[in-house]
Amino acid sequence: MAYKRILFGTDGSAAAQAAGAVAAALAKAGSAQLIVGFAFERPTDADRIVAAAVEQATASGVRHVSGEARAGVPADALIELADANDVGLVVVSGGRGKRYGLGQVAHRLAVRSPRDVLLVSGSASIGSDGPAYRRVLIATDGSSTADRAARKGFELADVLGAPVSIVFVGHPKTGQLVTDDTVATYAGDVETEVLLREGDPTTQILSAADDVDAGVIIVGNKGMVGAKGFLLGSVPQEVSERATRDVLIARTVTQVASELGPGEGGVLERAGEKLAAYVDQGGELHVMSARCTHMGCTVAWNPGKRTFDCPCHGSRFGPVGEVVNGPAARPLPPA
Repeated sequence: MAYKRILFGTDGSAAAQAAGAVAAALAKAGSAQLIVGFAFERPTDADRIVAAAVEQATASGVRHVSGEARAGVPADALIELADANDVGLVVVSGGRGKRYGLGQVAHRLAVRSPRDVLLVSGSASIGSDGPAYRRVLIATDGSSTADRAARKGFELADVLGAPVSIVFVGHPKTGQLVTDDTVATYAGDVETEVLLREGDPTTQILSAADDVDAGVIIVGNKGMVGAKGFLLGSVPQEVSERATRDVLIARTVTQVASELGPGEGGVLERAGEKLAAYVDQGGELHVMSARCTHMGCTVAWNPGKRTFDCPCHGSRFGPVGEVVNGPAARPLPPA
């Protein structure tokens, strides 16, 4: 399953109710825990809003639903709530206006949240007996970060039983090689079609989504540089601002502890600090500093070797932080 815990951020509006329907459909399809969050800066009828959203999700068939109201700046409070519950996905209304793109909360979450963020436009068709999305569009450029987003996209499509369209914008021969490799690595049994486009990356991604009538567009938050060398992150931002469809921005560097299974590791982010995490075969979570003890570079999980590797000078650490290869001489300290 792509997500085990999902946070739905609501303000009680009609647009938020549409986002809540999507969050509930995803939670129901994947048997995920759904947490309803309401953040406020001034006293309101927060309890009523949360209770109504919890009731809506329960009525739609979600088994595990809870709710919490939290005071504070909405985007920051939702990020704190996501961190406290170790959720993998935050779902909010995109809050798009006719002239101003994303709403303030949606924009801040898209830019700042260390969790995946789903911006709901309200245009997706949610059926009581069908999946939340009839088709998933994944945008890739072949980078390692885009590959991580593709993995999440295929996992989500598999859970929903939805087909995938994968789009590459750039030279067709390069695109064929990139998409062939991505499909072979991540698609599994998911029905997949490949779209090779040339031109402006954002325009072509949005056009492809319209052509295949995708319910959601999935992009990585970094690495979408396109054929013309756009700055990292600019394409996902433009896609999220301009899309009239739902957009899932996948965090492609850090992971979430609740999404790690036995024998898996990854790098987490908590309160701005990078942490190396590993779940042993008994299900126990081991958390260490992700700073290499040689020169302080951030390590990365190597799933093939099952080690945390330093990209700077080649140090390698075992799953619970022990030194495997130098030049580091000290293990990763517990966090």
